[in-house]
Amino acid sequence: MSPNLTPSVELIFLGTGTSSSLPSISCLTQPPDAETRGCRACLSTLEPEGKKNIRRNTSAVVRMKDKLGRTITIVIDAGKTFQAAALEWFPKHGLRRIDALLLTHAHADAMNGLDDLRGWTLGGSIQGHVDVYLSQVTFQEVKRSFPYLVSKEYASGGGDVPDFIWHIIEDGVPFEVNDTGVFVTPFSVQHGRFFSTTPCPAYTPTPNGLVGDAAPVEMLKKMNINGLESPKPAHSVPKEIIQPYLCFGFKFQEHLVYISDVSHIPEPAWSIIRGEKDGKRPTVCVLDCLGLKRHTSHFGLDQSVATARELGAVRSYFVGFSHRVSHEEYVTITEVLGGMTHAEEELSEIEKVGIGLLGEGEEIWTRPAHDGLKVLIDSELRAVRDETYDQTK
Repeated sequence: MSPNLTPSVELIFLGTGTSSSLPSISCLTQPPDAETRGCRACLSTLEPEGKKNIRRNTSAVVRMKDKLGRTITIVIDAGKTFQAAALEWFPKHGLRRIDALLLTHAHADAMNGLDDLRGWTLGGSIQGHVDVYLSQVTFQEVKRSFPYLVSKEYASGGGDVPDFIWHIIEDGVPFEVNDTGVFVTPFSVQHGRFFSTTPCPAYTPTPNGLVGDAAPVEMLKKMNINGLESPKPAHSVPKEIIQPYLCFGFKFQEHLVYISDVSHIPEPAWSIIRGEKDGKRPTVCVLDCLGLKRHTSHFGLDQSVATARELGAVRSYFVGFSHRVSHEEYVTITEVLGGMTHAEEELSEIEKVGIGLLGEGEEIWTRPAHDGLKVLIDSELRAVRDETYDQTK
């Protein structure tokens, strides 16, 4: 790593865990006489050395210079554990004002912390309002779930609610953050599927924005979505159309690609991620990796590795972890991905399984992110340094 690195971007991970966060309550409350103990990752959090296995809902801060040379702070997602994450990491990293909040999707681990942003805006304590950038579908869900956050006449009690200005953004269309000269491109990826064709009240579940309508098959085919139809015997009833749940990833110019919740990347998103439109591949990639196995709504390790290889960023960081695989085990697995060797007798069974999932391909630098990790990106030099892994070389 060059000692002359001049960071153009700071990336700070506020959370790196799945929706239920880590540790798992089921592991920590396992009775002593149970046939199986809690997992290594969760039990390690009871000791100081296990701190990296305490993982809140996946969320991040991106800091960049605006056109006037001022540093702006962009937060990605405010989920169920956002308040606790902000209390720990904002003071440590010198963070205060939020210039923009980007929402990837409308799941609880991405937006249920919106109400906590009153700590920033109530009485103008830090700022008068927070600018929120989100899709029309996610905005509809915010209105359904938290109507008082959109229209204050629905507030009750003391009426102490945060102040937001809502900005609707579109798939594949770059947007500027508040006249700062900082541009971000959202792109849609598949994050699992809907398990009902019946819409929730006042909810718009479909990609085409029509309440109650199924997503047009031609639209889904155009997006090259996996599994458009569930397999059924030829003599059965007409095939069910599987309706994908779409989630935003974000590309911050040539600096960073952020994909926190994904089960499949359609081709239109790939053209943005690879930089086919601007000719610039990102320096850093953040990728979903729920665990070793594939999941309906998330990448498994093999998919995360294949995507990181395809993208070819200088460094890739994995996020969104469930329990059972510890931070240390992910470090060992990703070290092997980068070409390091470990004696087999020193490997855990989980590490052996993970290494077996890496597949054939080039050696690349990847590591598991952890809550509080700070990454410095110099896109001009295509150089990266972070405060954990570069301290251990």
